[in-house]
Formats: sequence, structure tokens, C-alpha cells
Amino acid sequence: MIYNNFNQEGETSAITEIQQYLRNISYSNPEIPRIDLSGAYDAQTKKAVENFQRFSGLPVTGRVDYSTWKAIVRENSLHLKSKEMPYKLPCRSFDFGNIKIGYSGDIVYVLKIMLNNFCRKYKNYKKIEINDKYDHETEEAVKEFQKISMLPVTGIVDKETWNTMVSIYSTCKLYDYK
Repeated sequence: MIYNNFNQEGETSAITEIQQYLRNISYSNPEIPRIDLSGAYDAQTKKAVENFQRFSGLPVTGRVDYSTWKAIVRENSLHLKSKEMPYKLPCRSFDFGNIKIGYSGDIVYVLKIMLNNFCRKYKNYKKIEINDKYDHETEEAVKEFQKISMLPVTGIVDKETWNTMVSIYSTCKLYDYK
């Protein structure tokens, strides 16, 4: 199907989809003008299609043929993937239990990575070996974190300690440090 200046019923949603994709693409490619989502194949949409075709090395017709449509879908997909947030790694369930000496598992890796990240940012933390064992060295690092963070100093990672640690870790990621 070729889209170009038509007003048939049911075509509005297809045109709006083209417009949305072109609008998305325009955020990554300044050559494509940012257009309104009118649902009508108007002059603004035609110009955006022409610019897209030029940008993509397609014949510049201002019409959305099959080749143009495939290229728009592909470019829109690339744009969306570039703006997508990385997936979160679920390392703990909602029934959070205390993490303490003797515990082992993936969450201890995450805990130790966060603690070591703090020592890169703040001088009063010491680096610890990263593995899946909650040992005395880990307990001491957690106690130091709790003390600095004005939490009860137990050496046990309870929900309050975990949430404080994750919050500070997230804040640290906002700053560039080496």
C-alpha cells in the first residue's frame, strides 16, 4: 500500500503510526523534521518522508512504499533501542531476608560490587574481594557503611541497610569519577 494524500476511512491510524515513527526518528536524526501527529498525510508528513528517504538513500518520492516503510520501521526500532533503559537485574525477592555471615549467593556479589564502588568515590571505604560469600571482611565493610550512613551498626544487611546502599549507589552513578 502506498500512502500519499488519501482520506479513506481506517487509514488515519496507519498514517498516525507513520507520523509517530518519523517523529521518533527525528529525535535521533535532525535531518527529519519533527511533525505533528495529525492522522492526515499532509505536506508536513510528506516533507518528513522525503527527508527520511534522502537520509536513507531511497528514491525521494514523498510516498511511503514498501521499501520506505521497512526502512522507517527499522530506523524507529533502532531509535527506540538506543533510548531504552538497561534491564534491571532481579537479585532479591520481595520477602527480603537479612544477609549476614554465612550467607552466600548472587546478592552478595551485588552487595560487594556496591561496596567497592563506594571505595572508588569515598576515601573512607576499603576495597573487598568480590565473591558470593558473606564473610567477616564483608561484615566489617557493611558495619563501616552503616556507621557512615548513620544506621544501626550490626553488620547485617537488613532492608533499611539495603535500601540506603542502593540509594547511595544510584546517586554515585550520576557522577563521573575514576
